[in-house]
Amino acid sequence: MPNPILPYYQKHRNLVEEYYHACKDPDDIEAIHNMRLSVKRIRVVAKLTERLSNHAFDAKDTLRDLNKFFKSSGRLRDIQITKQLLENYHMHDLDPIINRFSKREKKQRVKFDRAIMNFRLEILNDIEISLADELKKHSEEEAIIAGRNLVSVYLSEIHELFHMSSKEKRLHNIRTRLKDINYLNNIFDGQLDLEEQLFISVARLKELGELAGSWHDHLNLESILQKYLDKEPEAEHAESLLNFTNNLKEKKQELAQEYRCVLMNEMKVGG
Repeated sequence: MPNPILPYYQKHRNLVEEYYHACKDPDDIEAIHNMRLSVKRIRVVAKLTERLSNHAFDAKDTLRDLNKFFKSSGRLRDIQITKQLLENYHMHDLDPIINRFSKREKKQRVKFDRAIMNFRLEILNDIEISLADELKKHSEEEAIIAGRNLVSVYLSEIHELFHMSSKEKRLHNIRTRLKDINYLNNIFDGQLDLEEQLFISVARLKELGELAGSWHDHLNLESILQKYLDKEPEAEHAESLLNFTNNLKEKKQELAQEYRCVLMNEMKVGG
């Protein structure tokens, strides 16, 4: 069978192009999200190719311009996610905060529109040429070995992050590594035998990702509401917002505990 890495890149290169054009519509906020998901997968492709080539392929340098565009979309996407999360609660007490994020979204949209204009889609073709030149040198078997090795690297980083501190940021960084492992598995369509390394199934890995995502949402909302209350202690409905913030904090702690338990008891992280 042929090396599956380049076809995977081509699939997501096409999606980035599609969502790049869709991103020009300010009302299509999911286009930015979907574009970023495909860029994240391309970044894993580049890291995998770098490992496969024994660093003859330079992932950071090859993706420099794409990463710059990706970064330009990040702040806008963060604002949009937060606004959506707040709106999903359907609480009038949250309206002043939602309005603040609406204003921030408009300002950040102007900056992102500028980034769209400056980004050249031809960069994606340049990346594909660089990948193809390197990947033609390697077999599918070599690619799978490199994939398993990269999973091991991510797992080592997860263990290191877990022991590094008790701060919540480590859980976010671990979440990022878990996503990258899932993307790697998608490239090879289950040929990496993840369960041998992770001690959990692919389905359980996805469940863990959803759990980590829910924890992260609660963490962000709690932080935003606390900052608002610190600046506006006499705000209307302050007591109601404080109660809501405390409930978010309690739920966040429950999710964090469940997240840590899966890492420790099932994935054997920290052991």
